[in-house]
Amino acid sequence: MGEITVEINGKERSIEIKKNSIRVDSLLKSLEIYPETAVVVKDKTLLCDDDRVHSGEKIKIVIATSKG
Repeated sequence: MGEITVEINGKERSIEIKKNSIRVDSLLKSLEIYPETAVVVKDKTLLCDDDRVHSGEKIKIVIATSKG
């Protein structure tokens, strides 16, 4: 088991993961975030759905909202 730090729209929290790493798309699904509405960044690098986030890492998720 592991833990990652996630900042979502400026609010930081720790997420426990079952293994040593998790795919970005699986993480977003577990957080009930639609991948089409979010951008995931690690160390100033944009992550794709099939990239992995490892235990101990910190990522930032920015959720886009539409006001139309």
